Amino acid sequence: MTNSNNPLRLNIGYFYNKPIGYSRDIPINFDQITIEELTVESLTSEVRISRTREGLLLQVAATAEVRTHCSRCLEQFFLPVNTEFEELFQFPSRQREETDLILPMDGYLDLGPLYREALILGLPIKRLCKPDCKGLCVECGANLNLTTCEHHQNEVSGSEQVQGGVTV
Repeated sequence: MTNSNNPLRLNIGYFYNKPIGYSRDIPINFDQITIEELTVESLTSEVRISRTREGLLLQVAATAEVRTHCSRCLEQFFLPVNTEFEELFQFPSRQREETDLILPMDGYLDLGPLYREALILGLPIKRLCKPDCKGLCVECGANLNLTTCEHHQNEVSGSEQVQGGVTV
């Protein structure tokens, strides 16, 4: 069903002559895969392909861990993502608009770009390696999760106030 050179390229040619309503579920599982420079681990997915009057309807549910950067400390980490998407690939003979997806004549469908887009869209805007990430020092750029810099210590000691001879 898949190609070793492009593991998200599926042979769907046999669907062309199936009756309308025919469908098949295809499991897709990878420990690690790179999709157009997007590194993904633990990809578990179920692809349902259904033959329709217009073409082939793909319904996909996927979970994965996507390598990204923390918004605060800029360190790389893997973030869990759950996503679902649905796409209709139309037969070439159908009237269509520019944005419609067309079934390839060779009978192979590359799902890589669809997975990449869905996984990126599934990422939150603010990505944190951990909820209490301290980020970077604004003065020297030190990762405050790993070390305490002199700038950060000065801010802490500078925030102390003296009231009635007592440091607060």
